[in-house]
Amino acid sequence: MHTITPRLILTWFLKDIWKILIISVFFATVSIFFALSLPNVYSSKAKVSSNLSDSKGMSGALSGLGGLASLAGVSIGGGGLSPEVLKEMLSSSSFLASFIKKYHIEKEIIAVKSFDPTTNQFGYDEKIYSTVNGEWVRDFKFPQTLEPSGAELVEKFKQSFSVQYDRKTKLITMSFSSMSPAFSQQTLENLVFHFNDYMKNKDVSDSLLSVKYLNEQLAVAKFKEVELAIQQIMEEQYKKLALAQTREEYALRYIESPMLAVKKSGPKRAIICLAITMLGSFFSVFLWWSIRILRS
Repeated sequence: MHTITPRLILTWFLKDIWKILIISVFFATVSIFFALSLPNVYSSKAKVSSNLSDSKGMSGALSGLGGLASLAGVSIGGGGLSPEVLKEMLSSSSFLASFIKKYHIEKEIIAVKSFDPTTNQFGYDEKIYSTVNGEWVRDFKFPQTLEPSGAELVEKFKQSFSVQYDRKTKLITMSFSSMSPAFSQQTLENLVFHFNDYMKNKDVSDSLLSVKYLNEQLAVAKFKEVELAIQQIMEEQYKKLALAQTREEYALRYIESPMLAVKKSGPKRAIICLAITMLGSFFSVFLWWSIRILRS
């Protein structure tokens, strides 16, 4: 058995260089065909700020009522919601599942396989979703179901959706990617609108329950001071209701609206080709040197 030295390795390399080049060219060719087979992906981005952050004026006005409201089990607002909390709510499974269901984009998330820019229409995998019958026909394994569950839809949606929070600017940045520039833009616009509506309905529901409870307590209150305190808390609840009904951008306010992408965001075909070609080259070198070592 030969002692492996740098000189011997160089000798092997010169002897096998044509074999290595042939395998590298093969991998390069495969990488080109593979990269060209990948569809273009277009991303739309948006920047928003929290519209529910606490304000000093509101905090000061409610500071005297917070203790009593807390004892009564009523939220009077004023604490606001930080951008970090809103960011987590935006990416929560419960919210995203409700969004997907409301806008009926289940098949666009699960079954799309192509996009025709001339007709601006998606092409669907007929083995997953039948466009003729308008029903799911996919194969599935337990615990999956024929119709994708909310958890499965959210998991797939998150592969194309990202949301980040910048602590310096206090802004939330969202992006969504798909084969269609228009669909990416529309999805982000719908998502922000739905989140504002989602938060508005939640706060309205909470405030109405609080008002109902406070009215019941007001009816049995025996002291004038307690009645006055309850009335003040009710006033704040009505302010919250009025704000929810009049503010269009209730929870999130646009800093930068979603734009229609004019350039693809992926795939990075040059990088894909380079990576596969380099992997093939390393493989060919490893293969022929392994054979040389075994034979030596």
